[in-house]
Amino acid sequence: MLRIETGIFKNRVLEMVPDKRTRYTPNKVRMALVSSLDVKNKIILDLCAGSGIVGFEFLSNGAKEVHFVETSPKAIKTIKENAKKLNVENKIKLFKVDARIFLRTSLIKYDIVFTDPPFGLGILNEIVVKLDKIISEEGIIVIEHSKRETLNIPDNLKIVKSKKFGEIIIDFLKLKNIP
Repeated sequence: MLRIETGIFKNRVLEMVPDKRTRYTPNKVRMALVSSLDVKNKIILDLCAGSGIVGFEFLSNGAKEVHFVETSPKAIKTIKENAKKLNVENKIKLFKVDARIFLRTSLIKYDIVFTDPPFGLGILNEIVVKLDKIISEEGIIVIEHSKRETLNIPDNLKIVKSKKFGEIIIDFLKLKNIP
């Protein structure tokens, strides 16, 4: 069972992806994200979205729009069901495509990019090197990854904050030329 922890949808229960391989961002991590980020009126990308719980948490806290990128048909169906349950279909866009392809082809600039690639598949850094192309000049990138994975930061990005939650690390990045 997934429950939204904060905002206008607090305590609303969302559907889970019917696939045991799906890993969910823990409640305490989602709460820390919301308390660390100003999501009000922002356009946000939830990359490798799974059930969409993080993006829906952002919508619950005033995000203008959330774009979800996911390859799994089961996850896409779950995101659609959850959007309908919350009556936010008009505030989301779904992209059924591999995150790496999306990053190569997207022309949209986001205020916040949240990515939580599957742990241990070796795609973390393939995604990270392309994030600078889709972040707005003042935007922030949030990367959730395993402490067992080494995050290679491209030269034009800098870590502005890092938080550890057991096995999980959350890194906040910005473009280097922006204070």
